[in-house]
Amino acid sequence: MLRSSPKSPAYSRTCGLALLLVSLGAPWIIHAQHPGALKDDNAIATVGDLPDAPSPTPDESSYNSILDVPPRTETGTPARKFHRVVQPNEFGQPLNSLDKLKLSIMSRLTASDVISTAFSAEFSQIRDSSPHYGTDSSAFGERLGALALKQTTQSIFNYGIYASLFHDDPRYYVMGRQRNAGVRALYSASRLVITRTDDGSSAINWPKFAGIASATGLTNLYYPARDHGFAHGATAFGVSLWTSILNNEIHEFDGHSIRLLRHDRN
Repeated sequence: MLRSSPKSPAYSRTCGLALLLVSLGAPWIIHAQHPGALKDDNAIATVGDLPDAPSPTPDESSYNSILDVPPRTETGTPARKFHRVVQPNEFGQPLNSLDKLKLSIMSRLTASDVISTAFSAEFSQIRDSSPHYGTDSSAFGERLGALALKQTTQSIFNYGIYASLFHDDPRYYVMGRQRNAGVRALYSASRLVITRTDDGSSAINWPKFAGIASATGLTNLYYPARDHGFAHGATAFGVSLWTSILNNEIHEFDGHSIRLLRHDRN
């Protein structure tokens, strides 16, 4: 069982204020991205009422910068609907709000994510880093449970709840080998800040920042008391941002690496 302790009042108030600002600002940011969405006072939909995403097919020539998203087409092979990575020869099927929630949960059940979580917990155990559960035999189980809970809530907030509120596509679209490695590395890093919307255009990746902030705030419910407070929360927030960039780089290049390994074996 995870150890619990009283929450830090200052940090809890800070996280609560951040979530309140996100909640109040979401409809107006959505309106800025989708004019006309707030014409009717009763037109602000709940997460479960959001419509299915449309499927436009922008011109390939519009993809001229690493700050753009790859153009959305309906050619090639449809990507697995609840897989978070879309390869260059695939197209992403439209996702409604329920689909995004399913994707946020199923993406945490892959073998790579389970192994990564266990490895991170073991690394934290060796260094006795935050959360500070100690280094005894029971500490690893507590660290593993705490990390799995944080990553799962972050995934649900980011790819499920906030992606639906902001009408964003939570999947990572691989640029592929048509660009050189440097451009691909910059593109994958920029996905921390820029994301694809449901209609295929570019937007600021508000779900990522809001999701990390929400999951980090909730750690006050189950982290030891010494890991509460604004300083610990800010550090954890920054680490999560860097981890997100690293994950994007892996998504961008792992398919190519696997193909190279298979070629070498042959």
